[in-house]
Amino acid sequence: MTAQQNLTRIVFTIVAAVVLSFLYVPVLTLIILSFNDSVGISLPWVGFTLRWYGEALANFGAFNAFVNSVKLGICVGIISTLIGLLTALAFRRAIAGKSLVLASLLIPLLIPGIVLAVAQAVLWNVAGWTMNLWTSTLIGHLIYTSPFAFLTIFPRVHRFDPNIEAAAMDLGALPLVAFWTIVLPQIAPGLVASFLFCFTLSFDEFVRTLFLIGSQNTLPIYLWSIILNNPSPQTSAIAILSMTFSLVMVATGSMLLRQRRLIGHSSITEAES
Repeated sequence: MTAQQNLTRIVFTIVAAVVLSFLYVPVLTLIILSFNDSVGISLPWVGFTLRWYGEALANFGAFNAFVNSVKLGICVGIISTLIGLLTALAFRRAIAGKSLVLASLLIPLLIPGIVLAVAQAVLWNVAGWTMNLWTSTLIGHLIYTSPFAFLTIFPRVHRFDPNIEAAAMDLGALPLVAFWTIVLPQIAPGLVASFLFCFTLSFDEFVRTLFLIGSQNTLPIYLWSIILNNPSPQTSAIAILSMTFSLVMVATGSMLLRQRRLIGHSSITEAES
């Protein structure tokens, strides 16, 4: 290894260490302070305690906000995945204005979230509609997550050979039966990934929710309100519990996808033998 390669390696290592520190040191600090037996979210270290986690788990307001976030995230995940699936299936065929539809679908990704949130809030106010969790917030989240669902599902659908589906229908299978028994099992990992991705985006979303939620709360909004009014290590504990829940969801989905791939690989091996 030459001196230039050594220098390049050292530089990349330093840059990677700086980036990773920038990403994870604040989270690590929050975790440590959530166990600090202090009345404020700050140092010095007073002592180890689980008090703040006990108070966080007993906090009725936080629990209600968490339930709202979960219910909203599940609905957003299901509906966004359905929209992404139908759009991806439509793009398998020659349709008029396909480029325009694709551009319209992806434009929300290019517009800052706060701009879309303000625009939607203004629309609801001008129209005189009541903003709440299941109208304005749900629609706002769907506008945000549906493009991600499409981008997650489309590669799976695009890689599937349509001749296999056509062959099944030539043998007498109805289109719905062919889709359910042939297409759906092949694209199922993409659907699971889309649901988990959209659920996590909705569960953690703050800016759009802040403008569109009305008088209700989700967990990010509740955290923001207690940080403004009464910050304490309980806030850190709630944030860590929220983060842990998101990580568990993602890890569970990854395990399910991995298990499905292993089962599929095992089935193929048995068939070949």
